[in-house]
Amino acid sequence: MRTLLPPPPTSSPDYSPDLASLAARILYPNPLPSTASNLPLYILSATALPSARSTSYDNLLPYILARLPSNDDLLAGLQYEIIFFAHPNEDKKKLPGWQWLVHTYGLLSRVLRKRLKKLWVVGAERWIRVLVEGVMTVVGTVKGRRKVGFIREVEGLEAVGVCVGEVCVPVAVWIAEQRKRRKRVDDDPGEGRSSRRAFGVRKPLPWRAGEGTVRLPRVLRETTSFLLMDECVKTEGLFRVNAKAVMVEALREMYERGQQFVIWKERNTALCFPCWKEGMGNVSVEELEDKEGFDVHAAAGLIKMWYGDLREPLFPQTCYQALEKFYGGAEVHLEPEQLVGMLKEDAEWTILTPTARKILRMHLLPFLSRIINFGEWNRMTASSLAVCFAPALLKGPDIEEDLRVMVTVRKLLEAMISNWQKDLAPVFQSDHGPFEDQLRLPEAIADREDPLEEGDEGFSSREAQMSGIMLVDNDDSASEDAEHEVDDIHFDEPPPLPIRSAAVSHSEDGLPPLPPRPRTSSAPEDAGPPLPPRLRSCTVADIPATSPTSSPSPSPTNSSDNKVKRKPAPTVQPLPRYSMVVGSSSHQTATLEHIPFYNTVEQPVEVPENLEADSGLPRYDSLCRTTIPRKPVPKLGPKREE
Repeated sequence: MRTLLPPPPTSSPDYSPDLASLAARILYPNPLPSTASNLPLYILSATALPSARSTSYDNLLPYILARLPSNDDLLAGLQYEIIFFAHPNEDKKKLPGWQWLVHTYGLLSRVLRKRLKKLWVVGAERWIRVLVEGVMTVVGTVKGRRKVGFIREVEGLEAVGVCVGEVCVPVAVWIAEQRKRRKRVDDDPGEGRSSRRAFGVRKPLPWRAGEGTVRLPRVLRETTSFLLMDECVKTEGLFRVNAKAVMVEALREMYERGQQFVIWKERNTALCFPCWKEGMGNVSVEELEDKEGFDVHAAAGLIKMWYGDLREPLFPQTCYQALEKFYGGAEVHLEPEQLVGMLKEDAEWTILTPTARKILRMHLLPFLSRIINFGEWNRMTASSLAVCFAPALLKGPDIEEDLRVMVTVRKLLEAMISNWQKDLAPVFQSDHGPFEDQLRLPEAIADREDPLEEGDEGFSSREAQMSGIMLVDNDDSASEDAEHEVDDIHFDEPPPLPIRSAAVSHSEDGLPPLPPRPRTSSAPEDAGPPLPPRLRSCTVADIPATSPTSSPSPSPTNSSDNKVKRKPAPTVQPLPRYSMVVGSSSHQTATLEHIPFYNTVEQPVEVPENLEADSGLPRYDSLCRTTIPRKPVPKLGPKREE
């Protein structure tokens, strides 16, 4: 019987730290147990498999299987589950052959296979599914085949009771999932995110649990903490160099789904929230490879995406005119007093909304002012930061208008960043101390994750109807009354229409009444000449009403009670037949209203006596019809008898 030898001990010269570190990335225990069964959960990642040409899988296999539960724990009754992320590598030659898979399954001990409760294969291609089912059929048993389940994508784990947010999914798996999702969105534009937690929410600054203050969202807290680390903040071109779009979109999807384990890695600096020092297995996050975490450019791109996806931008379109009027001129010099008045919470007049002022004071200005302190290394100045962030702070319907106003926004943002630490922060008491407090992990567990907007389908019915243009008076009393009226409106059913009165009443302002609507009818008997001026000025009330019991008169001219008498319509006379107008001989030219025509009738025509030669056309009623002789119809003879 074939047995699997354990790896050499760490003190042995045959022990390979490289193979042990590689095995820790391929198979590692999940920090939290399975939410479906509360059993230990292990993660097996195919994206971490090395190339079969550079690494011997026979030597690597003992290090991988040694990471599973020991035989002593299994004999004591411990069960476990495995999630196998079978997403393909960029290089398909990295995967081993099916012979190695059959050999590996044969080396597993009986207790190891028996204590395995469930094996979930996620994101596998068709050939991998056929391979796994074939191996389980040939080598395994019927009970073993029932333990294997196939799931199409990561979010399908929710259907089997496994919370994806509590699973440490490798970064390469999220990127592969995002690429497949982008293909589905291209094929089906209706495909989109099912949840909304951090980006484009109605309340960008969530409330603290049990307190009446707001806090920074989780995505800003974690990305800002990672970028302000000593080695990360000195990265050259921090916000100028763009990350891969698929990586930023994968990060966004992780935060929208409430993924608890997000690993940040940049050279020798690594960070994970919550403080999961063990990393993947026994490997600390500092020992992970760069591709197994998100870098600084992905964090910088995610911050710009958060500001760009705000439902109401920091500089809305309603303030464009005021921006160009008060701050748009090249000769306008922005003083610190103007900036303080613009950012104050109790300002009498400002172009910014209360939420925009709060976001600028709590995060954007303190954060960017810290970035320019390391400008000697990262080559980022206040002007370059304003250029990078200005497009994310504008989101109007007209792109050309946004480009025109962007020049003023850059100037305004540059002045705020340059004067923050010296002039603005002392006024608002937002120096490094309060800003560092906002970046610490909240003590309350409910504040460590942002609330989920349930049933978010864009705007609600009330918000959709209130988002239009409202015309109210300029005085305060009228505007307050209008606001109370809007609050009392129920949008479930439309308001009733006013009752139309039959009589036209005079307005209270003394204006003359509107003229009555003219009567129009398509019946021939109603047609007639227009009313005389005496009757045009009368109103509806001046015209006597007709009793419903009285019979209508056959004609308006025969009624003695009706004051309006109409002239009868003239009789319509038929037009002359042009075939009756002929000359005295064939091919003789005649004239019909100065239009010549020729007579082609060969029969003689009798010309009336009253037709004069120089009198033009004759009267059509004095002409006689032309008779043309026809051949008589032959008579039918007697019917022959057969």
